[in-house]
Amino acid sequence: MKNQSMTDDPALALSRYIQFDTTNPPGNELSAAKWLADQLAGRGITSDIQIHEPVPGRGLVVAGIAGHEPLKPLMINHHIDVVAADPAKWTYPPFAGHIADGYVWGRGALDTKGLGVMFLFALESLLKEGVRFRRPILFTAVPDEEPGGDHGMRWLVERHLNDIDPEWVWDEGTGAYRGVFGDALLFAVAVAEKQIYRVRLTATGAPGHGSMPHKDSASETLLAALGRIVSDPRPLKAGRAAKQMFSAIAPAQPFPASWLLKHLANPLVLALAGKKLSSDKFTNALLRDTVSVNIVRAGYQINVIPERACAELDCRLLPETDAGEFENWLLSRINDKRIQLEKIQSSPPSGIAPTDSAFYRAIEETVHALSFGAGVLPLLMAGATDGRYWRERGYPAYGFTPMILDKSDMGRVHGIDERISIDNLHFGIAMTREILRRLCA
Repeated sequence: MKNQSMTDDPALALSRYIQFDTTNPPGNELSAAKWLADQLAGRGITSDIQIHEPVPGRGLVVAGIAGHEPLKPLMINHHIDVVAADPAKWTYPPFAGHIADGYVWGRGALDTKGLGVMFLFALESLLKEGVRFRRPILFTAVPDEEPGGDHGMRWLVERHLNDIDPEWVWDEGTGAYRGVFGDALLFAVAVAEKQIYRVRLTATGAPGHGSMPHKDSASETLLAALGRIVSDPRPLKAGRAAKQMFSAIAPAQPFPASWLLKHLANPLVLALAGKKLSSDKFTNALLRDTVSVNIVRAGYQINVIPERACAELDCRLLPETDAGEFENWLLSRINDKRIQLEKIQSSPPSGIAPTDSAFYRAIEETVHALSFGAGVLPLLMAGATDGRYWRERGYPAYGFTPMILDKSDMGRVHGIDERISIDNLHFGIAMTREILRRLCA
C-alpha cells in the first residue's frame, strides 16, 4: 500500500472521503460533493458534472456519462451524509478514515461512502479498458438522506425528474450477510420498503409539588398511554413483497421451516410460524407495522410535577397498510383526551420494483458468476432509503450494495466502529463493474 496513491487505491480514496465530516445535522456536504466532482473529472470518468445546493452548504452531485444509443439512463446513487458518532466509544476516531487490520474504519464506510467509491472505481476501470457505454449512466451523490431526504433526493426528484427519467435507479442496499438466513449466502436486493409514519404525543396535566403526586400528572398519563401502545403489537401480515422475500429464503432452510416460509400467504401458516418469526427483530419488522418509542421528554426540576410531557414515536408501516386505519388504531390505544397526536413525518406507500427486470437479472447473473453458490432474494426493507422517491412515482428502484458482511457487522451501521474490509471494497468494485457492463455496455 505504501507505493500506492489515492488514484489507484480504493481504500485510500474511501479513507479520504470519510475524513469529510458530513454528520447530519447539519450535513455540510458541499466540500465532500466538490471532492467527488474532482474525482469524477480527475479519473477521466466525465466532465459533465453539476453541483447543486438545495440549501446553502448542502452539496448534491449530478454527473452524466454519455451513451451512444438513445436509451434511458441507469441512475447510480449514494448519499454523502452520515449519522453522528461518539469518538469516545470508537476504536479509531470515526472521521479519521483509519486503515488497519484489513479494514477502512469510519462513519460512512458502509453507509454509504463505500458504495460511492465502488461506483467511482468501477466506472474508471471500465472506461480505461476502452468500454463504450451504449446506455447513459447518471452518477448522483445526495445530501440529507439520513433524516429523510427533503434537501437531497426529494429536492432532486421534485425539480429534475423529467430531466433524469431513468430506466432503473440503483440505490443503497444491504448486500449479503453470513449467518442470517442459515448457512446459505444470499444477496439481498431491496425492491420495496415500509412507510414512514412519525408522530409526537403531547400529554397535559396539572402541575404541582413533587411531594404530593396526583392522578392528573402529564408524565403518568403519557406513560400509561405508551404502555397501552407497546403492549398491544399490530397483527402479523405477509404482503406481496414479504411473501416474495420469504419464498426466496425458504429453499435454504431445513424442513419444516422451508415449507412454512414458502406458504406464509396462508393465514394458518403465518399464525403457526408467527411466534418464531416475531421473536427476531429483523423478521418481526417485515411482517407487521412497528412502533418504536424513541424520544420522551418531561419535567425541568426534580421536585416539580410538570404540566406537559411529550413522546416521539417512529412508526414503520407495511406497504399494504392504510395510514388512516393505523392512525385510528393508535388513537384507540391512546384513548385519553389529555393527549394530543401530531404527525411529524410520513411517506406514501412504496411501490414494489419488479424482479423480472433486466436490472434484477443482471444482479443475479453477476452474483452467480462472482460468488459461486450464492443466491439472490428480493428484500422488503424495514428502513427508509432515497429509492422510495422513485418507486412512489412508478420508477423501478433497487437497493443493492455489493459486499459480503458477517452478522456482527449489521450493528455497525449507525453503530460503533463502522468499517468495511478492503477485500469487500475490491469485491464490490468487481461486482459493480460487471453489473454496469451487462446493463450499459
